[in-house]
Amino acid sequence: RSGYRKPFNLSPSMPVSTSQWSKSSWRKLPAKHQPIYHDINDLKRVRATLSGLPGLVSFAEVAALRSKLRQVYEGKCFYLQGGHCAETFQHCNKESIQPMLDVMNAMNKVITEYTDLPVITLGRMAGQYAKPRSSPTEVIDGVTMESYKGDIMNGKEADVKGRIPDPNRMIQGYFRSAACLNFIRSSTKTTNRVTGEMLQQVRMILGSGEIRSGFNPGLGFGDEFKIKHFNETPREIQEEKSSLKPGENFFISHEGLLMEYEDSMTRDEISSEDDGEKKFYNASTHMLWIGHRTRGLEDAHVEYFRGLYNPIGVKVGPGTTAETLVKLVNRLNPKNEAGKVILITRFGADKVQKDLPPLVRAVHEQGLKVIWVCDPMHGNTIKVNGYKTRDFTNIVKEILNTINVHKIIGSRFNGLHLEMCGEDVTECIGGPERLTAKDLSRCFTSACDPRLNFQQSLAVAYAVGAALKKGEKTSFKLMNLPQKSSVQYGSLPGLTKPVSKLIFGALFLDKVGEPLKLLDSIWNKGVNAFDTAAIYGSPEGECERILGKWIKSRNVNTDQLVIITKGGCSGAESKWAPRTSRVHILQDIEGSLKRLGVSTIDVYLLHRDDPSIPVSEIVETMNFLIDNNKILSWGVSNWSLDRFKAAVDYAKSRGLSAPVVDSTQASLAKPAGPVWPGTTHMNPEREEFYTSKKGDVSVFAWETLAKGFMCGKWTQEDVANVDDKPYRERTLIKAYCTDTNFKRRQRAEVLAKNKGVALHCVALAYLLHLSCDMFVLVGTSKLKHFDSNLGMFDCTLSKEECAWLSDGGELHAC
Repeated sequence: RSGYRKPFNLSPSMPVSTSQWSKSSWRKLPAKHQPIYHDINDLKRVRATLSGLPGLVSFAEVAALRSKLRQVYEGKCFYLQGGHCAETFQHCNKESIQPMLDVMNAMNKVITEYTDLPVITLGRMAGQYAKPRSSPTEVIDGVTMESYKGDIMNGKEADVKGRIPDPNRMIQGYFRSAACLNFIRSSTKTTNRVTGEMLQQVRMILGSGEIRSGFNPGLGFGDEFKIKHFNETPREIQEEKSSLKPGENFFISHEGLLMEYEDSMTRDEISSEDDGEKKFYNASTHMLWIGHRTRGLEDAHVEYFRGLYNPIGVKVGPGTTAETLVKLVNRLNPKNEAGKVILITRFGADKVQKDLPPLVRAVHEQGLKVIWVCDPMHGNTIKVNGYKTRDFTNIVKEILNTINVHKIIGSRFNGLHLEMCGEDVTECIGGPERLTAKDLSRCFTSACDPRLNFQQSLAVAYAVGAALKKGEKTSFKLMNLPQKSSVQYGSLPGLTKPVSKLIFGALFLDKVGEPLKLLDSIWNKGVNAFDTAAIYGSPEGECERILGKWIKSRNVNTDQLVIITKGGCSGAESKWAPRTSRVHILQDIEGSLKRLGVSTIDVYLLHRDDPSIPVSEIVETMNFLIDNNKILSWGVSNWSLDRFKAAVDYAKSRGLSAPVVDSTQASLAKPAGPVWPGTTHMNPEREEFYTSKKGDVSVFAWETLAKGFMCGKWTQEDVANVDDKPYRERTLIKAYCTDTNFKRRQRAEVLAKNKGVALHCVALAYLLHLSCDMFVLVGTSKLKHFDSNLGMFDCTLSKEECAWLSDGGELHAC
């Protein structure tokens, strides 16, 4: 649906992405976080040596991973990536590699048992030897030296000479990677280290306090919180057959940072699947990712990676804008192929719910096929007692918050990216063993950032499995709009989502026998805008409560839903007295938010006006609500045109958000005057103003069918007997049953017959064909009545027909 996409300027700011790619085209652009080698001839020799060595991985293996990642994108597999923050050459031994395989094997079993999904595992192994650093130098014991940037660049020891970048380390990195990969490929068994005591500790940490609150209500963490693979946990550690199969469900990966190494390891192969087209791929690993610091659109890394066949990950963190991310994804994956780009988000437990949604929405709305993965490590790093560390609770919180963001928006959470190991290190505090700051010095062996240990990693797998477990899937399924609908949509300033031109008015929702089913049916027709008010229902606010109950119980996709509600007005007992002071507005909005069960209202209208309150106070109060994300846009209902203009002018003069909606009575049957005390109605002056402000101001028209008059209700006999009618009906007859309106209805009946549509559809279509931005409110308690209104979208009227309907005369087209 065209209205769902927020337009971005996707043209690159530099022509590089449209130029011919080559293995060396990256050299024309700035490459960040690269070492400076002192001996250029030595560097050239190393590059020539690496270029002549066999690739560590084959093109077929890379293609196999691409195929598996397509399944991840489709939700058929789960993505798990993990390993050392900075792998060292010393890690290239069985004592380090085997525990990593052990913990990944255990995590796979847990996640698969809960989600019923196979797991595609990528180790940060066999090449994760380079690390970007925030500063090129550091001071140790008063001596300034180059920062440690990973074993493939320089030495970790605090030695000035050893810290000088040495290109020969790239050759060491190649052979260490080859040895590590050879061990992985030959390993057929893993060690089952999971014990009953360990599982009990996992249950206790996930079932307590702050972590427990992040899961779905009702999720149990008692004795049933274990999986069949570990039900018969052996008393002694023993070997078992590994579920990790290199080249099938296990692959290697590393951050593509050191450009001289990556360039030298680039190979090409003729692809039989693409008419013999030559494909370039990085043969040092199956998958690479670009770090948060090196993913600039005009940087060398992006230029190099855009030409590779390998799957490419991108770290996405604070400061990333939606527009930049969309451009970046398009540059790396211009064909929009599923399984090509993995977006690895890393914001921090407390920031992810605020910073991630705009990015997910932008990518989702542009239809880009990406895999969404959470890195809960980097955004939660703190320093305690001189050690970098991470709190296990915050790690799990970021994962759960990320999952929740994707559920709300309707995108798919695909996997995890962790810094972890299979050893019993004490680098992250918290977790099943309840490690504290005092434990950090006991076994902190990381070459750089802190890693989860075996038990903490296992607990993360349980947390993710529980959050995504099979059987819970239906509760997470979003209620989306239908893919096809006859409903037409418009737009409003302040909203990035479309608004259906037909709005359901929920004035009498509390009088409906099965209101949730009625709302289901209306939504499933394609209507996404629902209008209510703080005073609607008995007791007041009941209609908001019902709407909120529907949103929550149906898990309605709020990225598609448009909630319109009104405040600033007391109820019938107070004779609709306005309450538009700052204090009253703030009170009303909090009540509506609570009853609706949402954090933000899309369109908030002030139901009445109090001319004694300066427009400056009202405008600034409404902008306060926008700034605090309580509302996205605002408008008024039943204000005089002069006050509305004054509010618009005041807002524009100070760069504030002006009212974008005026909700007034409008119908083909024009009332003889205000229908109800304190209300307004469409007249030529208003229509002229709305037309001049088209694009800035929209009209939400109520009583669009003149309370049934434009459906054939009331005759001249009713007019003759008007004094015998109850007050409410008497008021409506006097307002709408004029001679002029009877003639309008007769003309509408003629057009309806000629066009083969219902009378009321002609009346509603008339409003949509006015020159201003018009949205039509219709309320009903019966679905069949509401459905019949959809015929308005099949009724096309010419300007001549609209004029004839309103004013009469001759209609040659008729």
